[in-house]
Amino acid sequence: MSVVEGRLIEVAQDLCRRTGRRPREAFMRRAVSTAYYAMFHALCRLCADTLIGGTHSKSDAWSRVYRGLSHTSTKKTLTNQKDLADLPSAVASYGVVFALLQQERETADYDPAPFRRYFVETETLVNQASSAIADLGRLDDENRRKLAAMLLIRARQ
Repeated sequence: MSVVEGRLIEVAQDLCRRTGRRPREAFMRRAVSTAYYAMFHALCRLCADTLIGGTHSKSDAWSRVYRGLSHTSTKKTLTNQKDLADLPSAVASYGVVFALLQQERETADYDPAPFRRYFVETETLVNQASSAIADLGRLDDENRRKLAAMLLIRARQ
């Protein structure tokens, strides 16, 4: 897990711990949203490091690839079982958690109704994100390249 994703997960975990037994709604909302963004940034970094190289992280090319992912198309790719068939099961598992957290993040960030996620539920989501990011980090180079290409380049029909 890189520094950015690691710190985002730490922030999400800290937000969970701050609430005690009576969760503050704003903390739970931010924890869920932050965990989602940790997952998204992990994918951005995977793509940029794989295609440009981590040693070039200050280059325009690296930044362009990093910023090349869109939330909607990333979710679509990560939940398309046909696309994921040639990749390890950890990628499909990542997709399940990513889609769940994206939905939860949208609720946390945009739904004005009371947020119905309490400490245990929120902590579980944060831990799922952390585990999925760790699993993503264990992909070999070939599978990283496949995943990066799938996420960044739309296949022709």
